[in-house]
Amino acid sequence: MEQWVFTREEVLSAPSIVHDGLSVAQEQRTRANSCSFIQAIGCQLGLPQNTVATAMVYFHRFYMRYCFSDYTSDYIAGTCVYLACKVEESSRKVSDVATACVMNRYRQLRSSEEKQKVHHTLRSAILWHERLLLETLCFDLTVDHPHQLILEFAKELHAPDNVIQGAYGFANDTLRRPLCLIYDPQMIAAACVLLGYRLLSVDIPTGSETIWGKTLHQQADLLAEIIGDVLAVYSEPGVSVRWE
Repeated sequence: MEQWVFTREEVLSAPSIVHDGLSVAQEQRTRANSCSFIQAIGCQLGLPQNTVATAMVYFHRFYMRYCFSDYTSDYIAGTCVYLACKVEESSRKVSDVATACVMNRYRQLRSSEEKQKVHHTLRSAILWHERLLLETLCFDLTVDHPHQLILEFAKELHAPDNVIQGAYGFANDTLRRPLCLIYDPQMIAAACVLLGYRLLSVDIPTGSETIWGKTLHQQADLLAEIIGDVLAVYSEPGVSVRWE
């Protein structure tokens, strides 16, 4: 797990920035667009959000080892979904994943012949890249997400449902950026719960006798930093605060 924890400076010096000459904004925009693609594939396939989240984490980790110019991001995105489906026990056929890719990325294709050709290319690419992805991830496939930790905080705090829903929305949106490479899932969860309370203008519990209270008091500066990074997601075009 430690091999997938990076400093902010390391993330801002990702291979595509150092070797391809992308600006930080360009690199993070590419990540965000690919994560939106992964989310669309997941919706098309009816996948649990946990599986989609795992696929996004795989994607972020992969491109800490390679440049976007090394391997086509659409192929890697599809492969991340296919592998995450296996790992999270929500298995889908590779042909179904390829179909979802075509439907969400290549809608402009009109003839069935063109779509079939692209589908075949994507299916072959996903199968070919699967081994590469496994090796790049060092077969370290277990991912801890903030979502379960949000539920644990919520139970401890007796948080209202709308606060939990808001926190979940924030946790999902954080995946558009590589925050999972920098911060511990528990701290991301705490930041999302805080934002859930703030968004709904509900008083935030501050008792120091709980895990929540200790996190709030002992990690105040780190939480403020994470909240800033989470809110920065909403500066991207087409992204707004939502609960769905």
